[in-house]
Amino acid sequence: MSEGIVLKISDRFRDRKVEFFNDFQINLIHNSIGSTFSFNFYFDPFNEEHKEFAAPHYHTVTLEFNGEPFFRGTITNQKFRRSSKKQLASIGGYSITGVLQDSQIPTEIYPLQSVGISLASICRKVLRPFDIGLVIDDNVLAKANKVIPKTTSNNTQTVQDYLSTIAKQQNIILTSDEVGNLRLTESLTNQEPILEFDFTKEVIIPGTDFELNYNGQGMHSTVTTMRQASSKRGSNSGQQTLRNPLVIGSVVRPKVSSQSSGDDNDTRSAVKRELANDIKGVTLTITTDRWVVDGKILRPNNLIAIYDPELFLYRRTLWFIESISFTGDNIKTIATINCVLPEVYNNETPVNIFRGINLRE
Repeated sequence: MSEGIVLKISDRFRDRKVEFFNDFQINLIHNSIGSTFSFNFYFDPFNEEHKEFAAPHYHTVTLEFNGEPFFRGTITNQKFRRSSKKQLASIGGYSITGVLQDSQIPTEIYPLQSVGISLASICRKVLRPFDIGLVIDDNVLAKANKVIPKTTSNNTQTVQDYLSTIAKQQNIILTSDEVGNLRLTESLTNQEPILEFDFTKEVIIPGTDFELNYNGQGMHSTVTTMRQASSKRGSNSGQQTLRNPLVIGSVVRPKVSSQSSGDDNDTRSAVKRELANDIKGVTLTITTDRWVVDGKILRPNNLIAIYDPELFLYRRTLWFIESISFTGDNIKTIATINCVLPEVYNNETPVNIFRGINLRE
């Protein structure tokens, strides 16, 4: 078992600390309510404790790291194995809020239409049957409490789809916190970076590797959103086009999408979202044995700054932590930090980060 990590499995009667587990993985994901976990452990089929916490059931899992709450989730799958050699059993699942991905709105809180209430009130209403708490960050409190004239779901739509549709209209991110609440927040792309790397001054960082990936196949020279005219809406047809500055030169790789509803403002927002998705083709991955920064566990929704010509970054560049995968066994623990450009989330036009002093502009 990795030092510093405490794993507990709970049911309605008691908490059980799992002493012998190994090969764990926790994936924390920004802009997702379904962060995931898995671990292997030695299963003794004649041990009553093992039989209780490993039984196929929706048990609650709590993880702590060095005494700090790290993750709280629900077990959704178990796997048992037999071979000529003793095999470890596996348990996995997702955040407490992950159930909202798989479930429709409970019929006891119908009707599905809400009139004149806020996103915060809608969240509290639909979360109540699941016994899930709600946390609203100060930076989105006003937007979350803004009255919405009318919202409607249908009986086949999941809770997540319903809430995320409303949240996107308010530019609010749905995620989960370390103790299992649904959290309303925003992408923090204007804060100071929590880590700074300048490889023009320092050469080696033990236990840390970097990889920059440019996936040109997934990007386009221009993205265009087209809106059809509608007599019912009384709107004219139109289109908005943005150029992707990360596709350099006279390369022709157009992308066109359709907008089925809305006005000119919605078209401008839609084409910005298309460009944001397009530039996800540029990623930075950092693999490190360092889990803690300034006494706190690394988490998504933070910035990292890096200056490294070896990675074709000829100037200091900011990166947004989109997700982190924590893995470990009885030998070591590793954090894999997956980053994208901040413009993926901040609705701003990206710049070409690869242009350097000695490169042709």
